[in-house]
Amino acid sequence: MTTNAIRLTSPHELLAIVPFVLGFHPTSSIVVLCLSDNRLGLTQRLDLPRPEDAHSVASALMPSLVNENPDSVILIGYEDYVGQSLAALEALTAALQSAAMRIHDRLVVREGRWRSLDCHSPDCCPPGGSSVPEATDVSRVVAEFVGQGVAPHPDREALARQLEAGPQAVAVAEVLRSLQRERSKAHDCQAIPRAELFAAWPRILEPDAAVITVEDAALAAVSLLDIEIRDAMVAWLCPGTLDRKALSEGVQKLFCGLRKAWDKEHINPASIASQNAVQDALIRLCAMLPDELAAPALSVFASFAWWRGNGALARVALA
Repeated sequence: MTTNAIRLTSPHELLAIVPFVLGFHPTSSIVVLCLSDNRLGLTQRLDLPRPEDAHSVASALMPSLVNENPDSVILIGYEDYVGQSLAALEALTAALQSAAMRIHDRLVVREGRWRSLDCHSPDCCPPGGSSVPEATDVSRVVAEFVGQGVAPHPDREALARQLEAGPQAVAVAEVLRSLQRERSKAHDCQAIPRAELFAAWPRILEPDAAVITVEDAALAAVSLLDIEIRDAMVAWLCPGTLDRKALSEGVQKLFCGLRKAWDKEHINPASIASQNAVQDALIRLCAMLPDELAAPALSVFASFAWWRGNGALARVALA
C-alpha cells in the first residue's frame, strides 16, 4: 500500500522522513523501504541481526516484500560501529536479487552521517559521508507530517509504550466486572447483543472525539472477541484485504453506522488525515485495555498499521 504522496528526490530527503514514517528514530536497525512511482510504500524495520542470522532474517522479510511488488527497494543500515549492518545488507541484497527485485540504493548511517554503498562519486558521496539532515533542513518533505501533528518518538521503546496498558485499564476491567455482576444478578446468561457492543465504535472513531470513555473501551474490547466483528473491522479499516460481503448480513448492517472508510488508493491528504485520526483513536483504545483483553484490539491495530505500510508499528503492536 502507498502510505504517502510525498515525492522523494534524494537520499538526503529520504533519511529526513524515515523517523516520521517509522514513528521513532532508528538505531542499530535494518530498514527496508518500498518505492512505487517514487512514493513510499511498505516500510519495515528490524533490529540488526547477528551475522550468522542475517540470511534467515532476510528470508523472513521477503514474502511481504514480494507481495508488495514495489518498483524498487531502498535498504538502510543504521550502525553503532563500522560494518555492523553489512551482513544484513548483503543478505537482503542477495535475497532481493534472487527475486528479481530492483534495489534503488543501499545506505549506511553512522554517527550522524550517511553514505551510499553503491555510489563512488566523491561529488555526491564523499568518502567521509554526508550529514544526516534535520527536519528543518528539508522542511518541504516533512511539512505534511508536521501539519498532521506527526512527530517521531526518540526510540522504539517510547513508541511501544503508547500501546501498553495505562492507568485507565484498571477502570475498564472494573466496568467489565460490574457488567458481568449485573447480568448475573438478572440471571441473564446470554451474550451481550452485538448491536449493544458495537454501539461504542462510532463514538470511538468519531474524528473529533478526543476522549474514549471507559464504558466505550470495555464494550469495544468485548466486541472484538467476536471474530466476525474483528474481521469486519479489519475489512473496514483496510480496503482490499477482506471482502465484507462474505460476512453475515447482521455484521454488515452494524458497519452501515460508521462513516465510509477510505478507498484502497488512499494517498489524498484528506484521506491520510482521517487515517491518522483513526490510528490515534486505536492507540488510545489499546492503552486503555487490561492485558487479558488487549490482544484482539492490538491485532486489529497491527493490521491497520501494516496496511498503511508501517511495518515497524505493526510489529510493535504484535509484540
